[in-house]
Amino acid sequence: MHLADLLCSPHSRRISHSRLWANVACAAATAMFVRDGWRGALTPDIWVIYLGVVGGYSASLRMIAAYRDKGQSS
Repeated sequence: MHLADLLCSPHSRRISHSRLWANVACAAATAMFVRDGWRGALTPDIWVIYLGVVGGYSASLRMIAAYRDKGQSS
């Protein structure tokens, strides 16, 4: 996997704003999560929100991709 795959549309190979900003948001959330972890400031609420947002986003992308693949194979 290349770094460009995180930012570019697979069809046109041009920068995709939705991919760019989604990855920026996930990176910022991860940085804040790690920072709070080092400070010892993580609470159960922060864990739930972080895992729900970042993990939910990743799971949603995989579900959408699987749904599209299923629709194209029919």
